[in-house]
Amino acid sequence: MKITSLALAAAGLVTCMPFASADDWNTPQEPFALSSDSYYVGTRGLSAVLIASKQGHILIDGAIPEAASQIAANVRKLGFKVEDIRIILNSHEHFDHAGGIAELQRLSGAEVKATAAAAPVLRSGKASRGDPQYAGLLEHDMAPVAKVGIVRDGETVKVGPLAVTLHATPGHTQGGSTWTWVSNDGGKRVNMVYADSLNAIGAGAFRYSGDPAYPNARGDVERSIAKVAALPCDVLVSAHPEGSDLWKRHAQRAKLGNAAFVDKTACRTYADKGRARLQKTLAAEAKTPAIVWRDNAKITELFEKAGVTGTFVVHDVATGEFTGHDRQRASIRYVPASTYKIPNSLIGLSTGAVSSVDEVLPYGGGPTYLPEWAKDMPLREAIRISNVPVYKELARRIGMPRMREGLHQLDYGNMNAGAVIDAFWLEGPLKISAVEQTRFLGRLAQGKLPFPEPAMAAVREIVRQEDNPNLYAKTGWYMPDDRKNQIGWWVGWVEKDGKMYAFALNADITDDTVGAKRVPLGKAALQVLGLL
Repeated sequence: MKITSLALAAAGLVTCMPFASADDWNTPQEPFALSSDSYYVGTRGLSAVLIASKQGHILIDGAIPEAASQIAANVRKLGFKVEDIRIILNSHEHFDHAGGIAELQRLSGAEVKATAAAAPVLRSGKASRGDPQYAGLLEHDMAPVAKVGIVRDGETVKVGPLAVTLHATPGHTQGGSTWTWVSNDGGKRVNMVYADSLNAIGAGAFRYSGDPAYPNARGDVERSIAKVAALPCDVLVSAHPEGSDLWKRHAQRAKLGNAAFVDKTACRTYADKGRARLQKTLAAEAKTPAIVWRDNAKITELFEKAGVTGTFVVHDVATGEFTGHDRQRASIRYVPASTYKIPNSLIGLSTGAVSSVDEVLPYGGGPTYLPEWAKDMPLREAIRISNVPVYKELARRIGMPRMREGLHQLDYGNMNAGAVIDAFWLEGPLKISAVEQTRFLGRLAQGKLPFPEPAMAAVREIVRQEDNPNLYAKTGWYMPDDRKNQIGWWVGWVEKDGKMYAFALNADITDDTVGAKRVPLGKAALQVLGLL
């Protein structure tokens, strides 16, 4: 898999990246010396450093999975054996710095060492729920790493004459690690620093100003910034090389030799960048009030008894409060699948792509996934049986320019229609969270979207449930070609005592039985809250 800026945008990460394009993450880079025993062996966009001795080597970081072979090749180009790597260390437990570690461990037989917070992530290959970027990492699992030992703050890892010390620098992640060692370069003592990211970067609804998933995030990143600024620091390499201006220094290497990398102010400058990023993040968070969320233990119990992994959220449109199960997942974006038939209908009616919900649209005449779809029909009928071919025809009539404009007017999820007009809500890149679904649906229920009221009224009418006139709803089922990572949806709103309550459920579809549980589970949750 090629890691690109487009792929990361789909994951919700690229807007957070303070560094160069992720297209460089796997771009080859010739290895080079930083000092007499320390060498850069990473890619152009992701750092990895080899510290070498006759008794064995220490490697810091493994970059993305695709880069492991490059790192191994760079070690060999320098005249060293990969099999002589005794210990592999890590800056932090993200796929772009730890993704290649499992393969490098396999090639070398080395032991991997990490902090107590990072070790479980490396062992499992799955992001921690306490990670500020958890919402953007779910599609970036790593190969599990075996033999992960624990290193504590201030502890020194030794291989022969090599001694590398851990300085715990959490905040960017809970397991963030900065490593220091002393190199003797031509008789001169050189303080070497491999610094972890100090950037306060969150994904989804995570807030450094206060978040139950990682309550100490702000304090941790502030302490880590101060810690790195105070380190004895002659040569600095950061986890993303451009973050510490490595390439500017490398450009002077032909003239200055290893001295090109020496800058005694580098760690303080790097810390200042992290401090500025934190202030920028906090200022942005201050402009958007945190959601008021209440966990409901009875709804959680419903999910557990049903054996379903998912979230359910109810948005009280009048108070703005949210109630439900799994607040963290409720802020993670997924492909909307057929729940997008609601905004698709709204945009189609508002633009005149279809004259009314009773205008008959052609299904196209080809083979269909369900036999009941093989029929021309109006939106009124098509939305009830979730007729994909008819709604693809509607999307083609709307066209990409008007569809993109509609998505932005609705502020719908990531608002990304990609390049294929009749597939973006079924296959991606369009994604939306359960919380965002309820905000959109709450405004539709109230008639407060920037669309003509007749269009909104017509859409409200066709999603009204026949068995309950106070319930408006639509299902969805994201089913990729490989049938992996399927997601089921049930979204809508309910009217109760003159008030509107928008809701959204999404769940991992591990088999058809889970798909069948979506609506009954959602209705049971609404009953728990006294809304049905």
